[in-house]
Amino acid sequence: MSEVSRPRLSATARRALTPWALLLTPVGLVIALFVAPLAILLMISLQVGPATETTYSISNYTDILGDETYRQVAWDTFMIASIAMAIQLAVALPFAYLIAFKAGRWELPLLLGIVLADQLNPMIRIYAWRMLLGREGVINSALTSLGVIDVPIDALLFSKFATITVLATSSVTYTIIPIYAAMKAIDANLLEAARDLGAGWATQFRRVLIPLSAPGIFASIVLVYIPLFTVFTVPELVGGPDSFMLGSATQSLILQTGDFQEGAALSFLMLLFCGLVAALSYRLAKIGQAAT
Repeated sequence: MSEVSRPRLSATARRALTPWALLLTPVGLVIALFVAPLAILLMISLQVGPATETTYSISNYTDILGDETYRQVAWDTFMIASIAMAIQLAVALPFAYLIAFKAGRWELPLLLGIVLADQLNPMIRIYAWRMLLGREGVINSALTSLGVIDVPIDALLFSKFATITVLATSSVTYTIIPIYAAMKAIDANLLEAARDLGAGWATQFRRVLIPLSAPGIFASIVLVYIPLFTVFTVPELVGGPDSFMLGSATQSLILQTGDFQEGAALSFLMLLFCGLVAALSYRLAKIGQAAT
């Protein structure tokens, strides 16, 4: 009797353990590839002193938070990233609307076009902007030839304007596509009903399209806005002294100064801030959906 029941119990056990095995595999990968590196980063950020006399404290965090220079860099980073994201949203929202509701048979070619446009190497794009914005670049040369200016405009390159311009065009594809996907889920009859009730284009956009596109806007913020806080190549190659950002500060601490402890602390503070931005944008997206 026991010999007959033993295989049956084994099969039952396998059926019971299979869901756990399927669940623990991705959880294990997350722990190995995400949680463990974060734990190491946190441990390094709490270290103080040389390797032979290492102690643990929060002094790296207090030094950063109490430093006026870091506060100014954080403010400049917030302003540059926010303006660049606002420009991208100002471009992405009407463009996504055009593709989703007005493009017709051109919908797929337009989508493929914006995807292909993003395949250009980021460094090539940055140097292309340098050729456009430089003192002897295309824009200054054109304005001088037309008689609009007498001398080249130096502020076009190596300035906060150049940093914002390059960042605002660097990830517009990843801003458009999530918003487009959210707009495709909107019933076009809602817009027709709004028009029948006398709503103009601006009112439709503000009261119907933007609230219903909130999930796509949230996805764009996660994909585009948050990474803007960590960039350092763009400020270094096209920005000036007033374009020094938190990503540049972290890169300088780790790769140039060799201060891994303070660099890790700054990285962890940036991570916490980005998590706060993601949570806030998610909350606003939920409120926008509930308002409709």
